[in-house]
Amino acid sequence: MTSIRGRRVQRLLKREFAGAEYVLLAPDGPGPATVLGLSASGAALCATDGRGRQASVVKWLHGSGTAHETHFDLHKDSLPALGSRSFPLAQLRAQARLHVPEASIALAARPLMVKVLQVLA
Repeated sequence: MTSIRGRRVQRLLKREFAGAEYVLLAPDGPGPATVLGLSASGAALCATDGRGRQASVVKWLHGSGTAHETHFDLHKDSLPALGSRSFPLAQLRAQARLHVPEASIALAARPLMVKVLQVLA
């Protein structure tokens, strides 16, 4: 992503995933790649190709039944939040297609990835 919005997406991910212990890329083929952040307390994901007006970041705590999604404006340099909502993790399960090659997951991150896969499976 070398466009202005692409650089904004990179900044958004750095800002929103700052608390993540591990950040993984889950390529989904021709569509947008999914970026997954893992920490001991929870996880976050963002799927965007940098095009369009907005990008959304979905976060949840391990053991919680609810996810929180925030939409960010990619047209503005400050990346302001456009809105947010909470929804059941079961809804995320139906939408998310997460395929992370096992070889790309650090050994220390695998227990956290198991927690995420339990939520999304």
